[in-house]
Amino acid sequence: MPSLNKETARKLKKDADKSQLEKELPEKIIQFGEGNFLRAYINWMLQQMNKQQLFNGRSVAIQPTPHGKVVPKLNKQDGLFTTILQGIEEGEEKQEIEVNSTISRSINPYEDWEGLLKLAESESIEFIFSNTTEAGLAYKEEAFPENETPLSFPGKLTALLYRRFTHTNGGAGFTIIPCELVEDNGNLLKSIVLRLAEEWKLPEAFAEWVENRNIFCNTLVDRIVPGYPKDTVKEWESRLGYEDTLMAVGEPFHLFVIEADSSLEEKLPFQKAGLNVKWDEVKPYRDLKVSLLNAPHTLLFSVGFLSGLNTVREVMEDNTISSYVRRVIFDDILPHLPFDQKEKEAFATSVIERFQNPFVKHQLVDLGLNAVQKLKSRVFPLLKHQEHVPVSFSYSLAALLHYYKPYTFHCGHFMGLHKGRQYKVRDDEIVLNAFTEFWKYKQQNKEDIADLLSNQKIWEQDLSYLTEDVFHYFENIGLSGAKAAAEMMLQTVSPVENQK
Repeated sequence: MPSLNKETARKLKKDADKSQLEKELPEKIIQFGEGNFLRAYINWMLQQMNKQQLFNGRSVAIQPTPHGKVVPKLNKQDGLFTTILQGIEEGEEKQEIEVNSTISRSINPYEDWEGLLKLAESESIEFIFSNTTEAGLAYKEEAFPENETPLSFPGKLTALLYRRFTHTNGGAGFTIIPCELVEDNGNLLKSIVLRLAEEWKLPEAFAEWVENRNIFCNTLVDRIVPGYPKDTVKEWESRLGYEDTLMAVGEPFHLFVIEADSSLEEKLPFQKAGLNVKWDEVKPYRDLKVSLLNAPHTLLFSVGFLSGLNTVREVMEDNTISSYVRRVIFDDILPHLPFDQKEKEAFATSVIERFQNPFVKHQLVDLGLNAVQKLKSRVFPLLKHQEHVPVSFSYSLAALLHYYKPYTFHCGHFMGLHKGRQYKVRDDEIVLNAFTEFWKYKQQNKEDIADLLSNQKIWEQDLSYLTEDVFHYFENIGLSGAKAAAEMMLQTVSPVENQK
């Protein structure tokens, strides 16, 4: 069976795919990130605009970390990949299959640093998108890059902006649209760039140019993208007629909120293409989405996995664990959100429907990547609205402690093992080291858990007030398993009242 590439794509029967492939379109975008989400979200949106001749541009995909594996696959497939959107919309089944041709080329800056910097000299490039996870949108102390790339995304971006500044003599900058799920992500990214500019002793005029000639947008993104359909890949290859190592499966639902001047709508005509994009204040949309979709994802992944389940849909088909999820959403989160009751109930109901999507296999182990960082950005802010910490949260935290048990160690992550199933645990180095130390001894007592929860380098706050509950559920999970512990938790009240 042939692999997907330009030659294979030209033989496709779909005229729309072929017409997009043959067009010579300028590079207008740099995208930091080449993973499933950006490809099935931003690149999918670009494809919809290009098909209607509304944008007529392509992007250059940049590998954000040293351990990335996507760039060689993109290069082998001439930048092409297949998006597969499946789900239920307004009660009807929907399926959309498309070869995406919006990535013109891809660059590994760890091998071609100058290749990335040269992009700053291109007059056609106006926009920078990124999705480097919550952990990627963070400050890292680094030296000014002379001949090789910084490790951090903000470091790469600062160097890229500086090349643009020097090449244009302070001329046109970029519109920078981060897609990391971090509050005020655009403002945060700009602050890190300015901090690095000061630490690298770059000219003061550069900092002024960053402020005045570049636009940093706060955003909110929403689409569930499980990614590569490894369980059904052979079926898809047989149906498509080619091999594609970069197939990206997602749901039809999408929402993109961009907080920026409405003049950008003309340059990025998402709405004209019929896309669910809102040029509006982000916070109201973000609070609702993060609280009722992302926070439950982070709270359920370890509970579900340790209960022998693999996907979000399997979670929703299990009576006990689905009851846990419903309790988290409808009892422990929704009543405390400062929104119109009908609006938040409608959104919560839609979340349950999305979790039950029969076509999307959203792997729990994927939700578990960088889980501690996700807890801090998605779950902990919910506690501001509550006098007591719900026991469902403490139970999930206890499950996380079990999930973060190392089995084998690797560069940048370790592997866990549960009932014969290995899984990757990836997080900040400080977090991984702390959990490695925690699990060094055969038995973990209450004092060990108290020490771990009090470590503010991990949690950015002291969580030791949760020790009683977390230790209680930690022991239950260890003795009876996560599912039995969940059943007990659902039937009982908290062993203690955890006041913050």
